[in-house]
Amino acid sequence: MYRKTCQIDTILADLNYSVDAHYDWLVNMFSCVVNNAFEQPDIIYPGAHKHCRVGTWLHHHQPMGEEESSCIQAISEAHMRMHDSGRQMMLAIQNKTVTAEHFTDFKQHLALFSSAVTTYKSYLLNMRSGIDILTGLPGRRMLDETFVQQLIRAPEQNIYLLLLDIDRFKNINDTYGHLIGDSVLRGLAQLLRDGIRDDDNAYRYGGEEFIILLRAPSDKDACLTGLRLCNTIADTTLNCDDQALHITVTVGLTKVQAKESLDEAAKRADAAMYRGKQTGRNRCMFMDEWGEIHHFVG
Repeated sequence: MYRKTCQIDTILADLNYSVDAHYDWLVNMFSCVVNNAFEQPDIIYPGAHKHCRVGTWLHHHQPMGEEESSCIQAISEAHMRMHDSGRQMMLAIQNKTVTAEHFTDFKQHLALFSSAVTTYKSYLLNMRSGIDILTGLPGRRMLDETFVQQLIRAPEQNIYLLLLDIDRFKNINDTYGHLIGDSVLRGLAQLLRDGIRDDDNAYRYGGEEFIILLRAPSDKDACLTGLRLCNTIADTTLNCDDQALHITVTVGLTKVQAKESLDEAAKRADAAMYRGKQTGRNRCMFMDEWGEIHHFVG
């Protein structure tokens, strides 16, 4: 799953606040040297990195996904080494054994910590720029950029591409106006967030079309997920301003083949969905690897 923009903004604000606290830590080091007072716990205590603001932030922050976990691990390791290098430098100053290497080592670890934090911020900002503003779901750009990596990271799992389209969405816009239409899109996006597992991802593909990349042990299990989403959406009342609306969606579903491009898989799912539109809407259609389309009814 991907983070919401408000979550990203909160993470960035909390991280900036925590990192800024290290300026106080550096100033405190200077003060210790000038005043010949080296016994402060945040300076010489071996586990000080666990108790500063960054350490506390790292302890409470829960990464989401492998890439973010890798970023957080890099920050944690660089942060620990930076504190340890600073401690060794201060002990050397206290014992009058300090050399230029102590300062060079500390400077390098400061730079490594700063680099790790910058890498994570870039990751978050790149994710934020790929989120659809209206629905809060990742958009087509993020799907395009991450599709291949998602296949690589799940070599032992079957990945299915589920394409769904709101039935007669133009009628909603024509009848109630585009603001209500936007509200419907936001409501559907929330239903998709609530209706998929944590390791599946939903995207706004464009207009009233959404894509879900889901993992399932078999074609039948994937189709059951598609049918369940259809039924859940049809049975849910969307409260859009003063309007209580019901919508349905038509689902096109296909298994992503090894080394297949996003466009190839999406074309099959789109063909399956189009057949569903032609044959009655509000249904889940599956296209197999031989190009045969099946109406899945459970």
